[in-house]
Amino acid sequence: MLGFQTPVIVFGGTAIVYLVIILLTLRKRRFGSWLNGLFFLYLVISIVWVTGKAMGVTEGLVPLVPLYGILIARNAFAILPILLAVLTFLFFERKGAQNAGVLGAICVLVIAIVDSNLFNLQNLLQASLRLRAPGQVVFGLVFLEWAGFTGGALVLAVMDYVRIQRPLHRNRILYWVTATLLIGLGEGLTMLPDAWLTQVGAVVRMSGVGLIAYVMLTYYLPSVRAATRRFISLGLITLVTAGLFLGSFVVLQWAIASLPSGYVVVGAVIVSVLVSIVFQPVRSAAARLVDRFVIGGSYDPAHALREYSAAITSILDLDTLVTMSMGTISETLEVRRGALLLTTEHDDGHVDVRVIPGMGEVSIRSAEFDPHSPVLSHLQQARQPLSQYEIDVLPELRLAPLSERAWLEQLNMELYVPIRHQTLLVGILALGSKAGDAPYTVQDHDVLSTLADQTAVALQNARLVSDLKKLNAEMVVLNEELKHMNRRLEKLDAAKTHFIQIASHELRTPLTQVRGYADIMADAVKSERPTPAQVAQISQGISRATIRLEEIISAMLDVSEIDTEALSLYRTPLSLMSVMRMVTETHQNAIKQRKQTFTVESMDDLPNVQGDSQRLFQAFSNIVGNCIKFTPDGGSIRISGRRLTEPSGDGVSTEYVQVLIADTGIGIDLDDRELIFEKFYRVGSPDLHSTGSVKFKGAGPGLGLAIVRGIIQAHGGKVWVESTGHDEINFPGSIFHVLLPATTKVVES
Repeated sequence: MLGFQTPVIVFGGTAIVYLVIILLTLRKRRFGSWLNGLFFLYLVISIVWVTGKAMGVTEGLVPLVPLYGILIARNAFAILPILLAVLTFLFFERKGAQNAGVLGAICVLVIAIVDSNLFNLQNLLQASLRLRAPGQVVFGLVFLEWAGFTGGALVLAVMDYVRIQRPLHRNRILYWVTATLLIGLGEGLTMLPDAWLTQVGAVVRMSGVGLIAYVMLTYYLPSVRAATRRFISLGLITLVTAGLFLGSFVVLQWAIASLPSGYVVVGAVIVSVLVSIVFQPVRSAAARLVDRFVIGGSYDPAHALREYSAAITSILDLDTLVTMSMGTISETLEVRRGALLLTTEHDDGHVDVRVIPGMGEVSIRSAEFDPHSPVLSHLQQARQPLSQYEIDVLPELRLAPLSERAWLEQLNMELYVPIRHQTLLVGILALGSKAGDAPYTVQDHDVLSTLADQTAVALQNARLVSDLKKLNAEMVVLNEELKHMNRRLEKLDAAKTHFIQIASHELRTPLTQVRGYADIMADAVKSERPTPAQVAQISQGISRATIRLEEIISAMLDVSEIDTEALSLYRTPLSLMSVMRMVTETHQNAIKQRKQTFTVESMDDLPNVQGDSQRLFQAFSNIVGNCIKFTPDGGSIRISGRRLTEPSGDGVSTEYVQVLIADTGIGIDLDDRELIFEKFYRVGSPDLHSTGSVKFKGAGPGLGLAIVRGIIQAHGGKVWVESTGHDEINFPGSIFHVLLPATTKVVES
């Protein structure tokens, strides 16, 4: 007869509880992820395990049934700690779940091989370890596997509890740690030989599994810390109350023993009255002390809101408003960090979020949120504070883009309180943890929501004032830019006028020379006595004049091609040193005439550039010629080069060759450093114009440096000049920088 068997009832009852947990989870449809699906498998194998345990201890059955029950329970038990470890990895979103599963499968396979005595392995291990009972080998392997995986799960949970500082997250982790401890304790008790302890272990383990189910099915968990503090508070108040009553009993007993029998009733009445008078004040004082030192203190929300409302009425400065609001929150709720998030919605629906620090260190400044961001939608529609815990845990909020969740995680805040003006979300109060990492209470949420409502109008006014100030500052900057552009346009307009004067002079001079020499030739022919020397002199003069005309017309054509982006380049790999040698030879006579020192440092170790040698020669020749003209007699000009590497992203960098042409000339005004590269612009008065290519401060039509910039930019480079200013006494000099891409454009950085 089977009869009434307590172990069978206990194990069967736990199986029924596991089945109820499965039905509850199925009802809430929480098996849509790997974590929930694995928990479902964990519950099923738990049912198999306790069913096997029940079969193994049931009396009155066929002898094979208990044996099969023990075998089923042992194999199921070997799987449970592995699933617990993998569940812990998935629950804390830590890497390693797959590795833990593979390692667990290997352990289960080894246990199965030893248990079946394949290759006589169990007998060999039993003999080598000198064990008497055959089952001790398998029991030892199962115990080691259980201890390793269960202990690993517990260590992982404790490590996350220590690592994470957010109170609500830690509260959830604490539930998991407690559940893991209960499961480990319960499974450990079931391995003991005592039948009563085995039954207790099954119940303890069941409570741990139920706690895990509660954590996975419920997102808003009661605060363990707050419950513990309330329990301690209640215990201390109870002790004070009990002590008061105990003291009254002692006094009453003394009165009964000391007073005459006729006065005993009077003494009891007096003691009762005294206790009634003292009881309430003593209990209230004890409650206040416990509330201050155990619970953490309280505050008067109405007083705090009245004070805040009166303080922000006349505030129009945004920074002052942030400081005031954060100061009130810090003083009332003992919050350590906080900031105001200003939200601005664009026409396309995207929302810009700008961070204004209020207290504590806040390094992040701005972000852009998606139009359909579930976080902003929740703040807009729910009108309730939103915690970082809810963003991390609630499925609907976990759908937010990873960039938004990462930004909020870096912001390191605990609570977000929406500030709404009518139907528009205008800002968010972002608050960090409270002192002592205490969680925000329902009362805190109500106070903060009311405070945010009071802030809405003041925030809108402050934003309007801030926008007006910003607009005014932008207008000031714009006016300065307009003044600068106006001065620039005036200079360029004057440069065009000067160009007409200079160009006409440049063209008229060689034309006059050609006409003069032609007249001389005509007179000589009429007199029928031109000598060979006269003819040679006349031809040389005409040749020089035509060359000058050709140079001017070529410069104008080059500028026209640059303006229309029609400049033709014939690129070949070339060394800049060869170009510098050509430049040196071209200007050698001019340098000697001006008694200047010309130095070219070796560039043979620099990489080649892909360029047009004639155009690059033209560009560098114009720069050197410009340096010769604006450097006094006896000055110096130095050309050097260097290799530059600039990162361009994706682990690569671009290589450049930079050429520096430095002189000891009169320098360039700061306002003219960009203008000298504009066509027609030249430094100084057009009255100083000279057609000579060597004369000090002599200048042409103002096209040379414009051609330089056009040629360099057409090669994918850039040119600029550095100078401390114009000074014809101290000669500060100038440095022209020419940057050109090297032949090998992309190199590994």
